[in-house]
Amino acid sequence: MTPRIGLIGTGFMGRTHAAAWRALGHPVSVYSRNAERGAAFAAEHGATAVADFAELLEQVDVVDICTPTDTHAELTLAAARAGRHVICEKPLARTPAQAQEMIEVCRTNEVRLFPAHVLRFFPPYVFAREAVQAGRVGQLTKLSFGRVNASPGPGTWFVDTARSGGVLVDLAIHDLDFARWLAGEVVGVAGESDRNGDVVRATATLTHASGVVSEVTGVWDVPGTDLTARFEIVGEDGVLRFDSAKSQSVTDGSGEVLYTDDGSVDPYAAQLREFVDAIAGRVEPRVTPEDGLAALTIALAGTTPSPDGSPIDPRSLRSGA
Repeated sequence: MTPRIGLIGTGFMGRTHAAAWRALGHPVSVYSRNAERGAAFAAEHGATAVADFAELLEQVDVVDICTPTDTHAELTLAAARAGRHVICEKPLARTPAQAQEMIEVCRTNEVRLFPAHVLRFFPPYVFAREAVQAGRVGQLTKLSFGRVNASPGPGTWFVDTARSGGVLVDLAIHDLDFARWLAGEVVGVAGESDRNGDVVRATATLTHASGVVSEVTGVWDVPGTDLTARFEIVGEDGVLRFDSAKSQSVTDGSGEVLYTDDGSVDPYAAQLREFVDAIAGRVEPRVTPEDGLAALTIALAGTTPSPDGSPIDPRSLRSGA
């Protein structure tokens, strides 16, 4: 049986997920607090508009949440208590306590919870992880990641840190999650940030349990800036580099191309397909609810001033959730 999808949210990520679901052939119902906007969205994306949230829960098997971060917990809890599986856009929640409650309620109600950390599905990053696991660069020593996007602009929920958590929690969390996936558990985080008008730059330096150090930088830049991402993965025996501003290729230390993303894989569709397969028991997903909680606490550790200036162990935020 093909799961019926209930999509909540009609913004950029809602549109992205709707296109992926359509490509996968899943029937989609969409709910928006603004019925007119929901109806227009449904007509554009071949979905069915539902005007009432309770009605949506009655009609679907999976709820896909693409709404502002501060709404994730409430929507997830309602869906789980109705017996619906949940796919939730990153970050999983606004606070560790909310994320922990989401995990526990989904477990109690025997439904699956999938944090949508889609970077784990982007081909250059998948290639890099597989190359590291194959020993292509040897023992990891240092990792560097960067992500730049246009400033969301004044008046949006993104720039309200009480709602979004700021640039590390909203934007750089992609790379924080990937760094942990690649180099293992994070035991210390030191963060710094600065603002110049609408431009916000934040950096988190991660110390992994293995001793590897990762530096992750996220920037909300001037309006009109294209989204770009980069990484440099350094090991004792080699280097992997990627910079989407230059090409879609992963290169080694000498600049030789090792892999090029030809665009044939839609990472969003790949992600949603894996989640559906996990619900059916065909696979174990590469990202777990606990991964979503860990990424959130790493990001929050990077935005939390340390009393003595020392790095913060994000696991302390997790255990205190």
